[in-house]
Amino acid sequence: MKRLPLAPFLALGAVLAACASAPPLPTAPLAPRAVPPAAPVPGSEALLAEALALRAAGEPAKARLRLEEALAAAPARDDVRIELAELLVADGRELDRAREVLAGVRRRTVDARWDLASARLAELTGDDEAAQAAYGRALMLGEDADLRLRRALALSRLGRAGDAIAELERARAARPGDGAIRAQLADAYEAAGRLAEAEAELVAAARSAPGRAAGWTRLARFYERTGRSAEAARADEKARAATRPARTLRPLLPSRR
Repeated sequence: MKRLPLAPFLALGAVLAACASAPPLPTAPLAPRAVPPAAPVPGSEALLAEALALRAAGEPAKARLRLEEALAAAPARDDVRIELAELLVADGRELDRAREVLAGVRRRTVDARWDLASARLAELTGDDEAAQAAYGRALMLGEDADLRLRRALALSRLGRAGDAIAELERARAARPGDGAIRAQLADAYEAAGRLAEAEAELVAAARSAPGRAAGWTRLARFYERTGRSAEAARADEKARAATRPARTLRPLLPSRR
């Protein structure tokens, strides 16, 4: 029988002896190194609510920061975009950013506020065609004399006098006691050579606020432009009367008898 060499067995025995003398491996996993948790990010709904509260409190700069955060968290939210765009347009200093935000609104037919923000932005950038079109879309969803007036002014600047007059007439019908609307309509009538209608509007505007000199003064200047000096003088007198302080009578002293 052939004998095997002893050297390999001796080496194996030494290895086994060394393993027996080594400390046992831990049965539980090592505790992971402590990592600080990430700071919680508020949801877009909470950020929007906070922005609205800040805007109502008269802090537009802080409101803008919250809206930017809300938009970063939920870029597909149209309501956040419109709120932010309104704020930017009202501020008037970052019109390119306002245009970028508005361009991302997808459901533009749902909320007329997109049209109003777009119209105001167009006015600020001198795009009267876009402004009148946006005001027109907003007016399709509801009557508003102020929007009629703003659309009429944009149409007038575009040279569309007939359309401007039509808008002003609708605004006057909606708010007949508004002297500013009547004054604008009078100017439009006068420019179109419709002097009798212009006079009627100026007289109605002055009589709607008889204690204010501006209406009578505007009427007097109209009479001067149309060569009616006597009527101009009477209107000027009413304007002066409106600016005179009211006389207050001193109370009578009690009788000594």
